[in-house]
Amino acid sequence: MSSLLRSGVPLLVAVLLCACSLAPRPAPLPEPAVGAVARVPFEVDLGGWISQAELVHPAADGPYGAGPWPVVLLIHGNGPHDMDVTMRGPDGTTKLFATIADVLAARGFAVVRYHKRWVKGPGRFDARFWREQSTFVFTEDAGKVLDAALAMPACDRHDVFLYGWSEGTAVAAALAAARGDVRGLVLQGVVGLPYREMVRSWILDVGLPYAQDVNGMVTSASLDAALRGEGGLVAKLGAAFFADPTARASGRTEVSARLDTDGDGALDPEREIRAASDGLLDFAFGPQGNVHVYADGRTVPPVGDQAGRLHRLPLLVLQGANDASTPARSAHAVGKAWRAAGGRDVTVWDFPGLGHTLGPAASLFDDCGRAPTTATLAPVAGWLAAHVTASR
Repeated sequence: MSSLLRSGVPLLVAVLLCACSLAPRPAPLPEPAVGAVARVPFEVDLGGWISQAELVHPAADGPYGAGPWPVVLLIHGNGPHDMDVTMRGPDGTTKLFATIADVLAARGFAVVRYHKRWVKGPGRFDARFWREQSTFVFTEDAGKVLDAALAMPACDRHDVFLYGWSEGTAVAAALAAARGDVRGLVLQGVVGLPYREMVRSWILDVGLPYAQDVNGMVTSASLDAALRGEGGLVAKLGAAFFADPTARASGRTEVSARLDTDGDGALDPEREIRAASDGLLDFAFGPQGNVHVYADGRTVPPVGDQAGRLHRLPLLVLQGANDASTPARSAHAVGKAWRAAGGRDVTVWDFPGLGHTLGPAASLFDDCGRAPTTATLAPVAGWLAAHVTASR
């Protein structure tokens, strides 16, 4: 999930036709034809905010005829994302949803994307976003965008799919559960674990090893090097939990005095960090914390908790093996929950060497929001095409 946190450290946080398949790579599916696309901008009144949106669909003179075409609604992760999900990283600018939309539209789908509530464009948003963000509201907003799209002649209301990314996976699941017209779900970087366990993973599985020195301790020097280094956004956020906030406000990096219980200037991973992790999480989910939006009662449930209402829907889960935001075990937890609820059409695709955006990531530390390739995304169109045929 992605977020701009009070500490100033951004976080990128923010899925076959048989029994559950846990495949290391996409199963072979027929490659859809590739054609030109057309773009239709439109606006949606979300109630208190007018959102800019765009429908990208196959060109009428292309291999997919004059339409209408099956619909795919893209639902963002956490943070003030524009319709393209524009992110700046070490390798330049990534436009995640623009890339996904173009790949799927060229292969036969009418793809809808939109600015989130309070977002004006890339990097521009109303201050109300941080004060009023809510996954419940974002679920309602996504439904309004979908209804606006389905009123357009290019969109086939009989074949509707939701594609959620990160936080948007939970939102997509909640929207599907509230409607009766969704044919299937594609979930990328799925929120499948309890939110508290997901944040624990940011701290202990990513931030801690990233901040350790050669002796395995977290010192002021190793922490400063981590926060100034080339690690990904989640790695830096996780490491920031170990820093003293007063020192940071003064432009210095020191280990947290509250965690350094023996006062030796270094944090022992087991005795002083892992032992204190519940306290760190209590603060993070509290009213002053940076993940209060995911506190109990303040958010839609993780996807696994919604499986009982959704298991009849076809599900495709896309998981980068080096995803620092939503750990790989999260994807498999969702597959297991779907199957346990009685679902028979669920596939989990693991992508070695890829991160949260399905772009290259050499490690959990290196998950920096890079762009996915067409070769990675094209099989999704094959999965969707197979399910359009099945639904008709």
